[in-house]
Amino acid sequence: MTMLEPAPTRRLSRLPRPFTILTTGGMTGVMDLASALCSFGYRIPDFSVDVHEGVSCSCIQCTVALTSAECTEFADRVRTLPGVLSVEPSC
Repeated sequence: MTMLEPAPTRRLSRLPRPFTILTTGGMTGVMDLASALCSFGYRIPDFSVDVHEGVSCSCIQCTVALTSAECTEFADRVRTLPGVLSVEPSC
């Protein structure tokens, strides 16, 4: 008689995926977006911001740990936030 062991479950691996996000609202807009990203529960190991006084938009470069399936969901979710102009994967 042989015993069958349950097949090991395959865990989806989250890889660091870079994104560029353009937002309005200056430093306040960036801080609001950073708070929203934290509330989503994603792991964000890198986050940098380029804000200049008198310029209409700010650029955020961030790396988010996501599975392949979560990439589109992440971008779509961030696009719905107030002040976000674009969310693009960066290479």
